[in-house]
Parts: sequence; C-alpha cells; structure tokens
Amino acid sequence: MIRPLPAWMAEGLCAQTDPESFFPEKGGSTATAKRVCAACGVRADCLDYALTTGERDGVWGGTSERERRQLLAQEVA
Repeated sequence: MIRPLPAWMAEGLCAQTDPESFFPEKGGSTATAKRVCAACGVRADCLDYALTTGERDGVWGGTSERERRQLLAQEVA
C-alpha cells in the first residue's frame, strides 16, 4: 500500500535542493543538508515524520540516522 505524501513535504526547503546532499554516501558529510534544514519552516514536522515512520536513511528534520536512533533511545529510557 502506498501512502500519500504529507502536505508539508512540498513546503520543505529540501524540495528545492539537490536530494543527493540529504542522502550522502556512508561516511559522507551531512553538513549541507543540516544547513538547509536549519532554515526550513517544516523541520519539526519532518523530524516527527522520520521518527514516527522509522525512516532509516538520509537527513530528516536536521538529523542523521544515528541522531534519530539516539533520540528514540532517549524516549525509551
């Protein structure tokens, strides 16, 4: 089943940016994506979506996969 994309996604600054920067190669820098996220008006929605859906790859809401795992672990503790 394919879920429709949330409306806020169209408002994200990432929609106007090279998607490659949000999905760097393993060991690659997330700095460019995080700078874009820092200025984005839907950053909180994006992070909530990534945490709720268990998004594993890329930068979402200004966080890397590792940072999201840490956030989820803090919620459980």
